[in-house]
Amino acid sequence: MSILELEILGQKLAVKSDEDESYIRAVESYLNSKVLEIKDSTTAVSTLDLALLAALNVTGELVKTKEKLKSQDERTETLIQLIDRSLEQ
Repeated sequence: MSILELEILGQKLAVKSDEDESYIRAVESYLNSKVLEIKDSTTAVSTLDLALLAALNVTGELVKTKEKLKSQDERTETLIQLIDRSLEQ
């Protein structure tokens, strides 16, 4: 386990994690890019508002990705069943 210092919205944050540092840095970078994207496209000025809007956007992406994965899993299962039936004949 390591402790890393991250900077999000100009705020320093110490994070303790079992994840690899490169992964944590990628998460930090992604979140900062989302914050900047929102900052450029909104009139929200408070740090809290920017953080919440970024959290909403990232959560929306997560929900959509989970829905796509679920759909792909269902399709994969259907195809496996079709192949199994085909092989049984």
